[in-house]
Amino acid sequence: MSSELTQIADFTQLFVGDTPLIDTRAPIEFDQGAFPFTQSLPLMSDSERELIGTCYKNKGQEQAVALGHELVQGEIKQARLDTWLEFIKNNPNGALYCFRGGMRSQITQQWIYEASGINYPRIKGGYKALRRFLIDETDRIMNTITP
Repeated sequence: MSSELTQIADFTQLFVGDTPLIDTRAPIEFDQGAFPFTQSLPLMSDSERELIGTCYKNKGQEQAVALGHELVQGEIKQARLDTWLEFIKNNPNGALYCFRGGMRSQITQQWIYEASGINYPRIKGGYKALRRFLIDETDRIMNTITP
């Protein structure tokens, strides 16, 4: 994977600018929590995620990644790419993320780049970092308010 693909760490601008976001987490994760201006366009379905998670637990990362590539290839991969590219066409100022800004968003970002040449930014730290940022900002603001 290219280490030169863009990452975003300025979370304030994402929220102030109502930046459109692609959430690459599985639908079950999206349903448990998501941000405004976010669309669920997962790299994996819930069942694919479950299979890959079990493989990771039993056989390790390398085999889990290989299984992921096996499950999401050909027409399935192309359909997901087409969906991401349509979103990007309509939202060129957006970004994408997964749970921790790790494998799923990196793979999605890389596939988008390979298919289109578009260096679509990835959120550094993913959903977890965005959520932590909002919690910290809320605490900071609340601490400035005097009763």
